[in-house]
Amino acid sequence: MARNRIPTIPSGVVIRLAEGGPETEAANRLVYQNYVEDGFWESDETQLETNRYLHSPHRVAWVAIKDGEVLGTLSIIRDNPQGLPSDTAQPALMGRLRAAGETLAEVSCLATRRSRVAPQIVLWLMAWGMQYCFYNEGLDRLVASCKPQHADFYESVLCFSKLSAPIYYEYSHAVGYLISLQLLEAHQLLAARYPVDPISGMSLYRFLLVDPHPSLQFPAVAVPRRARVATRPNAAGQYHDSVPTASARAKVA
Repeated sequence: MARNRIPTIPSGVVIRLAEGGPETEAANRLVYQNYVEDGFWESDETQLETNRYLHSPHRVAWVAIKDGEVLGTLSIIRDNPQGLPSDTAQPALMGRLRAAGETLAEVSCLATRRSRVAPQIVLWLMAWGMQYCFYNEGLDRLVASCKPQHADFYESVLCFSKLSAPIYYEYSHAVGYLISLQLLEAHQLLAARYPVDPISGMSLYRFLLVDPHPSLQFPAVAVPRRARVATRPNAAGQYHDSVPTASARAKVA
């Protein structure tokens, strides 16, 4: 993908929370199929019932869906007393992140229907998740454990940082990095990496963390935990980003 190019989305596809048992089951099956294909999990469907993270009450799953068919999915698992997947391989690092007093969630269960969906659908799933986590959940930091080539993508495109050397993860049966993104800082990093186009007023930063879109459908909340970042035109009619600063951090109830 060209630098700062806004990805397209197939006609009729929307990204939203998974609704009800059938959609969550379809999302889980897609995760299972992808993970078996990639060698992360064994070909044993009992994992669909026994994997505790798939069925965690702290999981939030969203889907790319068209005409009732789940074409892609991604999840976060909110931090909780039972721990996150990365705790199994990186307990010390995860402990240091918690000691900073930030609210954490782990990105997990990314999967797409590869024969049907263009690669850019992943960025739409990411955009929904980053905006939801920042504005709706009021989270401070995302973490993930992923294999080296995926970690490189998160680092180069989404401004995640690698926090560890590669290590073997029992959960995914693969060698990977622990990566992390502080969401308030992400506004600064992504705005610097992807400046706003002076004509269209658009950028990959705005796509990922700022702008609403008809295909991104978020749950209605009575009081958002963070207000959406606004834009303001200058005298020439061009738009500048109102990038959050440390003083803009919202308190989470």
